[in-house]
Amino acid sequence: MKKLASAFLLTLGLTSCETTVTLPEPAHTPRIALLYTLSDQPLDTSSTVMVGRQPFVSYSQRVFDTKQLTGRADATVEILDAAGTIVERFRPGYPLKRYAYLNNTPGYYTPTLGLVGKTGEAYTLRASLPGFETVESTLTMPSKPLIDNAKFVLRSGSIQPSPGVNNEVKGRLTVTLTDNAATADHYLAFARLLNEQGKLLQSYSEVSTDYDDQSTEFEVGRFELSSEKDTYGSSLNPYADTNVNGKQFSLNANIRYYLSGCYNTPTGTSRCEQVGYIEVRVSNITADAYKFYQSKNSYNNSQDNPFAEPAPLTSNIKPGYGLFGAAADATYRIKLF
Repeated sequence: MKKLASAFLLTLGLTSCETTVTLPEPAHTPRIALLYTLSDQPLDTSSTVMVGRQPFVSYSQRVFDTKQLTGRADATVEILDAAGTIVERFRPGYPLKRYAYLNNTPGYYTPTLGLVGKTGEAYTLRASLPGFETVESTLTMPSKPLIDNAKFVLRSGSIQPSPGVNNEVKGRLTVTLTDNAATADHYLAFARLLNEQGKLLQSYSEVSTDYDDQSTEFEVGRFELSSEKDTYGSSLNPYADTNVNGKQFSLNANIRYYLSGCYNTPTGTSRCEQVGYIEVRVSNITADAYKFYQSKNSYNNSQDNPFAEPAPLTSNIKPGYGLFGAAADATYRIKLF
């Protein structure tokens, strides 16, 4: 927003040296802003970033405020069930061990009661900050997606990875699902690498869509892979079942990953490991989460474009800003090579 305003003022200055335009600043009441997705799975603190699965709490600021916005570590965040019983409380601190360097970043919160969402159950998130109005949001937990099968095939010219050998692997990933005809569903799909023991690779390499491959077909509304490293939802591709309600449908993507297969242990020695599986995770997210991430994509695509239509972010946090979403996960492991 600030960049757009600056670009607009600059344009006015270049086209008319004799005209001064004053833009009144909209009235603003600071409110709590947060992002959290409740899962039906326990939080894996040794995993890669799970998008939004640890609460982040901040606050809104004026349109023309130039201060760097930071999170708040003094919030009270809790989740209540339909009976009004507190079923989850959070404490300040980043919960994921793999990204320990973020532990001193204010705004992240760690669950303390181990709540996992149950399909069909209603949950209310409540958050408060000193000096701010308390916010709430209520949702109903969605059901798990049904993955029929998944497969990965090496593409022509790609080589099978070996421990200790730096190489890029390219292949075709196909994931087939059957949509539930009784519900309106919204999907996100992710993929990651596991070692031969079924554990996350220490020599981490992201599985991503191969956008450089000219043979990859892209179309509006296509079901695509999302990035599991994305914390705030800037690289998520939510997919609604509008055209596939009650039908079988597939994600088809040319993908790539780069893997050395080796990493340094805490003692400083080098250890090599063999990739064993690609694990596909498909999440069925709430409708509000789908709308939020769709609006986030539109917002990002409109940045630095003074002619773009307004792309405000949707919100289900009242009377604040942000998202309280939910995701039910299904996984499928593909044995490699």
